[in-house]
Amino acid sequence: MFQGLLPVGLHYSMFQMAIQNLASPEQVKRWDHQVQHHKWLGCYAQTELGHGSNVAGLETTATLDTTTDEFVIHSPTITSTKFWPGDLGRFTTHAIVFARLKIESNDYGVQPFLV
Repeated sequence: MFQGLLPVGLHYSMFQMAIQNLASPEQVKRWDHQVQHHKWLGCYAQTELGHGSNVAGLETTATLDTTTDEFVIHSPTITSTKFWPGDLGRFTTHAIVFARLKIESNDYGVQPFLV
């Protein structure tokens, strides 16, 4: 009966809070209306199958492609699969994806990306 309903709370407690607390004031101004009025339904994709909550061990990368000025998000192995976003992983329009930021040969550690 409740399948798919209860996880919507994660939209508010994880996705919405991540936007409000991790985004710049300019980004919050641009995105918060979409989130508040359910034009975007989001999940929080941090935990990986092989790493649980060990954020420092995340394998997913976000590499800056300087030719397109875009980040390429890549989960290279089965253990890097984002595994616990709940039912929201099936129904959302957006996700906060945590990945290791790589620009050229520099690794800037784990950062959140709106996908």
